[in-house]
Amino acid sequence: MTLVTHKPVYPTWIMSQSRDLLLARNCPNCGASIDWGAPGARIVCRYCGHAFDVPAAPPPPQPFPQQRVIVVAPTIGLNAGAAIMRMVIGIVGVVIALSLAGVMAFVSKHSKSALSGQIPGMGNVGAALSSLTSSFLWDTVGGPPMPAAVGTAGVEGFVGRIRSRPGDELWVVAFEGAKLGQVWKAGPFGTYSEGYRSTYTTIVGRDVVVTDYRANVHVYDLGTGKEARSLKLSDRAKSMCSSPDGKARVWIELSDERNVLFDADQGTATLMARPTWCPDTWATSDDCRGWLKRGPSLPTCHGPEIAPRVNAFQAANVVEDGDLAVALGKKHPGTAVPMAVGFDPRTKAVRWEQPVASGDQASVAESSTISIMDALSNGRFVAPYELTPKGWHVTAFDARSGQRLWDAPLQPLIGVDHPEGFSLSPTRLYVMRTSSVEIYDAKTGSFVGNLGM
Repeated sequence: MTLVTHKPVYPTWIMSQSRDLLLARNCPNCGASIDWGAPGARIVCRYCGHAFDVPAAPPPPQPFPQQRVIVVAPTIGLNAGAAIMRMVIGIVGVVIALSLAGVMAFVSKHSKSALSGQIPGMGNVGAALSSLTSSFLWDTVGGPPMPAAVGTAGVEGFVGRIRSRPGDELWVVAFEGAKLGQVWKAGPFGTYSEGYRSTYTTIVGRDVVVTDYRANVHVYDLGTGKEARSLKLSDRAKSMCSSPDGKARVWIELSDERNVLFDADQGTATLMARPTWCPDTWATSDDCRGWLKRGPSLPTCHGPEIAPRVNAFQAANVVEDGDLAVALGKKHPGTAVPMAVGFDPRTKAVRWEQPVASGDQASVAESSTISIMDALSNGRFVAPYELTPKGWHVTAFDARSGQRLWDAPLQPLIGVDHPEGFSLSPTRLYVMRTSSVEIYDAKTGSFVGNLGM
């Protein structure tokens, strides 16, 4: 028996304690630098809206003995132990190689099915393989896709912000809607850490307006992505709103508070206070975009105070479109399953009330900040809900009659699978999922495809 002594070895978490205390001043969701305050304080990140409690200080490190003793059996020895380890590694390598060969043979055999998104007996594996080989992440902090007339074949395309791999650079990209292929890409606008808080994008007419972390505003042609003009601003942007009158104008909130109205056609900017048509991105807590508040504010979204009083219902927000309005909320008192109430926004007369989830309500997760997001477009009201333990669904109602139009499960994900926001157009629904976006047909709820990973 051999005795081997070593100097004391301290755990890595003790050695990195000072570093972790510094990192503790960043938002755990988006990484922005914020002031935490005392342990136990409730913090809401101004940049991404993430709410969390300041953790307690870590316990002091425990003393360790100055020496430790390792017993090595003489019948094995170091050389024999190394030989055994090499043999184990070799066996594991062979098993992995055989497994990979089997998977590749299977995929090759069913390549035709994989291209259409279906492999017999394995469901939507084609879409999963496409996601795994994707060269970018959908930047959910930048918001959901902005529907736009991009591409051909008369199918709705969209514009959004992505993070490239490798390098983690920010780009603004246009995709066509038929095959979800890239039409053009503008940028890069720095790395994610450099530009995620100051790179904003909006569409006005045939112009795509983008701000960057170098305090510039750019104008790109929607069809080609070619830069038409740019202008130097006095500071970085904090938010941006497009004018509702259809003109090529955007209001830009700047960090130095010298806010401007930017004319995208002329490439000029005029000092201007916040207009009534541009709500503060972070001002309201009752928001149809969800608790993360991803993307620009929705002028058609209102607080619960304008919802009619309905027995056993508590409203969270109201989304309005013309003479249609729907309040999203929960059952109250009682088990807080999500509910929706349709009403006339002028008279407050209730038209219908329905549980958001279909089927057995005993299997429905209670309403939470994660599930409170909704939209209304072309007479369709859409909202997500969660089943336990079967995952997330998204469903659509006729906003006037309350008839359920469709109900579809979101694509299964490993890990964090809740929706992080969505946008709705008359033809498509775009749902953000951690670092990807899923596209659904707004009329039928059928899955179209996904982008990102």
